[in-house]
Amino acid sequence: LLWTDRVTEEFFAQGDKEAELGLPISQLCDRNTTNVADSQIGFIQFVIKPAYVVLGDIIPEVKSSVIPIIDSNYDYFVKEKAKHRQETVLPLDKV
Repeated sequence: LLWTDRVTEEFFAQGDKEAELGLPISQLCDRNTTNVADSQIGFIQFVIKPAYVVLGDIIPEVKSSVIPIIDSNYDYFVKEKAKHRQETVLPLDKV
């Protein structure tokens, strides 16, 4: 998860610079609108996991050692997304 923070901060720095220059902010680079959990879920689902599944077909150790870590990271971000959703939704009696 350390790399998620590093890459996300790099993306946000790019978005800050784009805003400073009056340019449109690139997708996933706006610190005010990007949901990190959503971005990581999609990245894992559509890029990381498929790539490592193929690699695991070639190198069996990848299947047994790396895929479980990828799955664990995916589960973490799914939980973070659910937690964020609960924090942003007011209970009905508070509306």
